[in-house]
Amino acid sequence: MEIWTAGNTVAAGQHGNWQANAPAGLVIVGASVPSMVSTGVNDGEGYGGGFYWAGGGAETYDGEAAAGFGPLWSSYFGFQLKCGASPCRSGTSQLDVGEADLYVQETVGPALVSPDGLWQSSGWIRGDWNLHFWGDSPSGLCGLSGSISGQAVASASSGQNTAVWHQCSAPAILQTIHTWQYGQGPMSLNLSAYDAAGDQTGITKTIYVDNSPPSVSLSGPTDAPTTAGTQYITATATAGPSGVHGIACSLDGSPYQWHPGAGAQIAVQGIGAHHASCYADNNAVTASGARATSAIENWSLSIRQPSVSSVSFSRVVDALRCARKRERIHVPAHWVTAHYHGHKVRVKLPAQTRTVTVVHCHPRIVRRRVRIHGHTRIKIVVLLPHTVRDSSKRIRHGAATSVSGWVGTTQGNALGGVPVRVLTAPDNGQDHFTQAAVATTAADGSWSARLPAGPSRLIEAVYDGDTTVEPSASAPARVIVPAALTMRIHPHTTHWGKTISISGTVQGGYIPAAGELVILRVGWRGGSTEVGHLYTDLKGRFHTRYTFLRGNGQVTYHLWASTAKESDYPYAPRSSRKVAVIVRQ
Repeated sequence: MEIWTAGNTVAAGQHGNWQANAPAGLVIVGASVPSMVSTGVNDGEGYGGGFYWAGGGAETYDGEAAAGFGPLWSSYFGFQLKCGASPCRSGTSQLDVGEADLYVQETVGPALVSPDGLWQSSGWIRGDWNLHFWGDSPSGLCGLSGSISGQAVASASSGQNTAVWHQCSAPAILQTIHTWQYGQGPMSLNLSAYDAAGDQTGITKTIYVDNSPPSVSLSGPTDAPTTAGTQYITATATAGPSGVHGIACSLDGSPYQWHPGAGAQIAVQGIGAHHASCYADNNAVTASGARATSAIENWSLSIRQPSVSSVSFSRVVDALRCARKRERIHVPAHWVTAHYHGHKVRVKLPAQTRTVTVVHCHPRIVRRRVRIHGHTRIKIVVLLPHTVRDSSKRIRHGAATSVSGWVGTTQGNALGGVPVRVLTAPDNGQDHFTQAAVATTAADGSWSARLPAGPSRLIEAVYDGDTTVEPSASAPARVIVPAALTMRIHPHTTHWGKTISISGTVQGGYIPAAGELVILRVGWRGGSTEVGHLYTDLKGRFHTRYTFLRGNGQVTYHLWASTAKESDYPYAPRSSRKVAVIVRQ
């Protein structure tokens, strides 16, 4: 950079200069000129000049090779060459500056701007958010960075050009932040920058992150009778640190209804199958404002009329007393139509007398004492046949039996055409029920079923219900079956002091694990006594020996075996037939 004169005549006051002006926010605080040439300046020949700045300046002199100035506080710095004579006629004057280094201080620090995205979020957030910010300073930003809870998430930078006032131009940051990568709950978001002057700036705010999905659970009855009144399905929601915003529920396909908070109750009433569906939201939103939603949970509730089931054994009491008799009857003459060679002809049959078998029945008639106006009278009562239902029945070993019952609602309405399962369990205290038969009710709700032979049993009737009627089970009925056992003796004739062999079998199975107790008895004319207790094996077999004590003459004894009444053996006590044994000398 140089200023030099041209021509022989220069008017007084004419001048030339070079000047550097600092931009707003910067001030020149020093200057250095490491290389310069000053010729014909300030030597009394008419030209003057030198360096200048706000509030000051410095003249140069011939042969000056370098210069330095400071401290300064100026918005500009320059040098000039000026004619001070009138006119200046001398030869060439020159001011040549090879390099000028300016030292600058910022008066305005760097600033950051984030107009949208993550920085502008409020409340609880989740998912992906944009981190968008930029900044500037008089000297230019050389670096930008963002961090969450001290962990760097984004940065930008630029090189520094010291030949210009605005020496750095770091680009704006626009980056997608996956919030789930940085934890849950309140976290610190920091944006920072530094500029060419070495000044730093930063801004910080707290963001609240919840990426835990909410959940909802349903509870309540799954089956209820109409008599129980309105039923309630309870929805309970849970969520992460943002908490539950609310629950939405739909009943039987209706539009979802919103329930604020973490709990809701859905009232259900009316006969039939009902279905509820619910989902929950939390308080965390995405950048588009969408809340986190749980999976839909479902609950089914059936409201039905209560039903009644019964099972019993029926028998006819006071049946009619009937007898078959042979009787002579008179048949008068009468006309009949007969076929003769394919033609219908009328034939008159003569009167005749026949002997036929007829059945005559009459009810049972009894005399009963009755009180009439305080006096006892004998009254003749006709007993008509009627059916009696019993809760227990005794049948012979190996016999089948029939049971019957009724199914209907608690209001007394019969349920016709519905299936009834008949369950039985051996009466051995284990209540091991299995299905023995299936019956279908008649129009009046009654049913009957045939049960095969078996041990003493508990019998229950079970109606499994349908979409409008509750299931029900009857009180148990009981079939009592006596045991069956055989006994063998060898020999049938013996002597006093000798021993006989006794063996036998308890039939029908269901022998307890420890065996069934068998009681042996011996009888004689005028008396009997027990002579032994023993247990069968698991197949019902038993065996023992018995010795007759010494006696006189010949005596006939009868021996037999009986089962005992035990809670784990499903047969009623029963004795075998008596076996005779002759004992003699």
